[in-house]
Amino acid sequence: MTLTTDPPARSPRSLLWAPAARLLAVGVLLFAVLLGLGWLLTHVAPGTAFGDLDVGILQWLVAHRVPALDTASGYATDLAATNTVTVLGLATAVVASAVLRHWWPALLMVLAIGGELVLFLNSALLVGRQRPAVAHLDAALPATSSFPSGHTAAAICLFGGMAAIVVIATRSWWRWVVVGVAVLLVAAVAASRLYRGAHHPTDVLGSVLFAVPWLLLTARTCAPLARH
Repeated sequence: MTLTTDPPARSPRSLLWAPAARLLAVGVLLFAVLLGLGWLLTHVAPGTAFGDLDVGILQWLVAHRVPALDTASGYATDLAATNTVTVLGLATAVVASAVLRHWWPALLMVLAIGGELVLFLNSALLVGRQRPAVAHLDAALPATSSFPSGHTAAAICLFGGMAAIVVIATRSWWRWVVVGVAVLLVAAVAASRLYRGAHHPTDVLGSVLFAVPWLLLTARTCAPLARH
């Protein structure tokens, strides 16, 4: 007869260590990718066919501006303004946590938006890419670098975070409708930043490349908590 013993229970601290280490490692990796892309865009791309295309797309958009889109793009860009993201992010964290009677939705929103903000601010500070040399529709652009697009990254983590909470919390078919709406809102914000001349297309692409993986990782980190 062989005696077996249960493995020792893991402490709460050890259960948190692995996800925290994974978030930190991926965050550092994404930061390095942003710096690498930023260096290429500021030191290599200018004067090349790729760099000319980056500017040419904006020049085409500027040449085809119309009053109706000028107004609509202003509303779209406000969807990811700092005040909007702060208010909606906090409201989502509080309401979702209250409805689901668990703190994981609040953790997801804090990690998604907070991590995005840290990555964006630090990469923008170090890259220092100039804004596009086209007419801007915004009266005053943020003082941060053009790369990456803060509005686009914030929209991904705000609306994507909302959608992630719904996907994790329910198995109903309509959760994919929520995901679709989130994608459309992010696309509207990204398009508005290009239309208004605030960013190069590669600035928006850079935000997608770091914000989407970061959002998916935070959702994966918080999903197991929903089962407890």
